[in-house]
Amino acid sequence: MVTAHTEASETPVLIVGGGPVGFAAALDLAKRGIRSILVEQEQGTALELLAKAGTLNERTMEYARWLGIVDAIVNVGFPEDHPRDTVFCTGLNGFLLGRDPMPSTKDRTPPWQTPEMLRKCPQHLFDPLLAQAVRDRGLTEVRYGTAFESLEQSADEVTARLVDVRSGAASTVRCRYLLGCDGAGSAVRRSVGIPFEGKDLDYSVSAMIRVENLDTYHVMGRGERYMFVGTEGTWANLTAVDGHSLYRFTMVGSEERLNPATLDMAALVGRAVGRNDAPIEILRVLPWRRSQYAAARFRAGRVLLAGDAAHTTSPTGGHGLNTGLGDVMDLGWMLTALLEGWGGEGLLDAYSVERRTVAIRNSAASTRNYTTWVDNTGRDRLLQDSPEGAAQREAIGRRMTAALSSEWHSLGVGMGYRYDQSPIVVADGTPPTPDDPSEYVPTARPGHRAPHAWLDDGRSTIDLFGDTFTLLRLGADAPDVAALVEAARVAGMPLRVETVDDGQVAKLYEHALVLVRPDGMVAWRADAVPAAPARLVDTVRGFPDF
Repeated sequence: MVTAHTEASETPVLIVGGGPVGFAAALDLAKRGIRSILVEQEQGTALELLAKAGTLNERTMEYARWLGIVDAIVNVGFPEDHPRDTVFCTGLNGFLLGRDPMPSTKDRTPPWQTPEMLRKCPQHLFDPLLAQAVRDRGLTEVRYGTAFESLEQSADEVTARLVDVRSGAASTVRCRYLLGCDGAGSAVRRSVGIPFEGKDLDYSVSAMIRVENLDTYHVMGRGERYMFVGTEGTWANLTAVDGHSLYRFTMVGSEERLNPATLDMAALVGRAVGRNDAPIEILRVLPWRRSQYAAARFRAGRVLLAGDAAHTTSPTGGHGLNTGLGDVMDLGWMLTALLEGWGGEGLLDAYSVERRTVAIRNSAASTRNYTTWVDNTGRDRLLQDSPEGAAQREAIGRRMTAALSSEWHSLGVGMGYRYDQSPIVVADGTPPTPDDPSEYVPTARPGHRAPHAWLDDGRSTIDLFGDTFTLLRLGADAPDVAALVEAARVAGMPLRVETVDDGQVAKLYEHALVLVRPDGMVAWRADAVPAAPARLVDTVRGFPDF
């Protein structure tokens, strides 16, 4: 039973939207000791089986490592022996065009640049996992069946008007900051008048289907993803959702909005499978819009946007959810700094600069992948059982495998983003590393992710970061940092000093002193404490003009 909150409530942070980004924000804040209220208009988490995200990239898994939920993800994720191959074909029982093999979890190790590996975890399992972790922390009040209606804000607080979706009872919540995680149609974003800029790519329809032992009904072998190509181009794909019996079948889409009522989904699935005796159950059909949008800014006063409320991304690459979780990784420590009094308003301006740049970068990469999907050149003889048809299939398969490599192999997108233009990052004059979608080059250049290296005690350098700012002293001859520690103490900025006497780590980080933010991004580096350490502290904590 849902309780109608008719009285006014107060909380440091109000989170609107109970999807994965909203719950991750609540969990991040709770881990930092910050209370919040989360409101979600649905009556619970993952009540419907929807065709949503399922890939958690390596950077997200590093974040999960800090949040303490890696084991939970592993326990509910993809079966460890399930291959992650992408198969290009005319149908499951048709012609094979090409195959991009990717090993199963049990046959993989993490890339050398990170202690974590990419994981498959379907969103209908990931969302409840996050919600349970939030409940276990105990600092978040979750109100299901509660819709956001409007807000007013002053210089000191935000007042949100909420409505119980069953009873219609209204309530208000006063908060220091409001975080909108309420999806692409965000009522929070519209309430503060932030434009949503970008373009629609197509209109698609997805069906969640269930079929036991699908592999026994086709000749393409086990895989994670099957791309169906016809003379018209790539027309659909089938993706394993849970590695058992759940699959997502997606029509690639068209320029016109597709009406599920006029689609013979059973016939379309039948075309993809190529036989009619497979026991396929169509569970749910859902139309959706593939798009590339970004809010003109991610902040309006004390109102912040994250996830799909701030940016939308074609799912071609799996970057949407991961980008949204990256928003939270960036924002959690900033809100904590403001609420605890040691952070300045410049942090929120920096959040908008940092994450909007990354969102546009990641969505552009996804759109490039999608453009390759819908290329329809050179397919007129694709279905012919002839030497000409075979040659055309081989050419198309080779071209698609090469062109879509950055979609399936996208370590650079997930790990290589940078905040080097941020006002709270102190540049050191070094050139940026290449920003390649597939390849990630670790660097401790300010604005980049602090690189991973294994320490003598079995920990990763990644494990040194998260709760506070961390000042690394690297090498046996690292200089004294007492002046910088004192400047942080006077400012109230939490700072932990870690001395690492390891030549390989020192070589990787390139300088003797490296200041790492709570989100694991490098804020500053040098070989000596600056002459004005207080100015450095003020800059990285959001007082750049102090």
